Amino acid sequence: MKESNRLFSAMGLLLLLNALIKPLWIFGVDRQVQNLNGTEAYGLYFSLLGLALSGSFLLDWGMSGYINRRLAADPAFQQDNAGRLLLLKFLQAVLYSILLLLIALYTGVTEWEWLILLAAIQIMNAFFLFMRALITARQWFKAEAWFSVFDKGLMLLFCGTILLLPLSGGLDILLFLRIQLGCTIIAALAAFLFLRYRGQSFHFKKGEPLRRLFREALPFAVIVMLMSVHNRLDAFLLERIHPEGAYQAGIYAGAYRLLDAGNIAGYLVASLLLPFLAAQGGAGPPARKAILVSRHILLLFSIAAGVTAYCLATPLQQLLYHNQDAAAVQVLQFCLPVLVAYSVIHVYGTVLTAFGWLKQFSLIVLAGLLLNILFNLWWIPAYGATGCCYAALVSQGLTAAAVYWLAIKKNSISHHTRSWIVYILSGFILFCFLYFGKIWIPVPWILLFSGGMLYVLFARVWLGPDLFLYFRMIKK
Repeated sequence: MKESNRLFSAMGLLLLLNALIKPLWIFGVDRQVQNLNGTEAYGLYFSLLGLALSGSFLLDWGMSGYINRRLAADPAFQQDNAGRLLLLKFLQAVLYSILLLLIALYTGVTEWEWLILLAAIQIMNAFFLFMRALITARQWFKAEAWFSVFDKGLMLLFCGTILLLPLSGGLDILLFLRIQLGCTIIAALAAFLFLRYRGQSFHFKKGEPLRRLFREALPFAVIVMLMSVHNRLDAFLLERIHPEGAYQAGIYAGAYRLLDAGNIAGYLVASLLLPFLAAQGGAGPPARKAILVSRHILLLFSIAAGVTAYCLATPLQQLLYHNQDAAAVQVLQFCLPVLVAYSVIHVYGTVLTAFGWLKQFSLIVLAGLLLNILFNLWWIPAYGATGCCYAALVSQGLTAAAVYWLAIKKNSISHHTRSWIVYILSGFILFCFLYFGKIWIPVPWILLFSGGMLYVLFARVWLGPDLFLYFRMIKK
């Protein structure tokens, strides 16, 4: 019970900090960069970002998941091998840079300065995430909560200053990338110094051979690679395939920003759930409780986000962006519901990873990726950015269903059918309220607030102790 309390308390701090900082970063800075630079220019940047992120699996190589699982079985592993893992990280950065260069040359990329900065940001972010994985693996969950917003907090400080006090002609994409690189370097260095202060050593000559570490992390690397490509390749394909590729990618970027913002909660919950489940060694009562509470939080949130985006896409687009194209509204409607599938994958993919079902997980994600590529090649020429949304809904939905089924079957975890009924009914009630309530409540934000209160009340009545156990744990 004490371990569960620590996890839930840290999870509460993590979600609180990210709820304060990440939306300010996404909507106050990143959104402004798109509005200031235009849909087409930002679409080109978003396409290159998708390319850089698709290859970023080489920078992690599954080390985050590997470290968290291995440490649960062998607490001395991290102290002995952190230096060699760091050396391996340098080698991965070289391999990533070479691969990205070859792909850029083959596909005819011309914006080299943007791509080089994006690659450098991904490399430094990989080092930052590696340091955070070492922190999380030692179960220093509250320290991880603060580091999870450190880099974006710095970006808010520097970019916010430029946006509020326009200096040097404003915040163009090139300056934006340079500031982001500087902030990521500072954040990675701060995490490294924290680890050194807490006694973490980095001996390059001590520990297991690099070849063995590389081989043992391979199953985690495959999963990271497949999920990275599945989530990010579509933007690059869209910009390259569609006749108006840059503009369509810009439209897609606007909706994807909201999807990214909503997906932060899933990433954060999974980052704490993985080491906790790995330390449990099996699906016992504490593990099952953590899985169920994580599912409640993420699915209730993602269903509400998807329904809201579908019903109120027009006022959302008017509020956030200068581009009022009807196509952008349609993309927004069909992009956000993918968050439901993401949430299921975050929870039950973490279960499969923590309990060692990596090969089966990899095969499921591979099948989902192949479907995603096929559907994108089919639908992008005809539907543009909306085609990417259709492809994501189908491929991510099928992947989520398969991951859920496998995790339940292999670990003897209860379906908890009642909560699934509550999720569906809650979403249906919110949809009806927002869709038909526009007739009587013409102000969108009053409508949204009223619908949100009804949604939360319904979930509270029917889920009761299962959901609000989490908040009681935080208070303790």
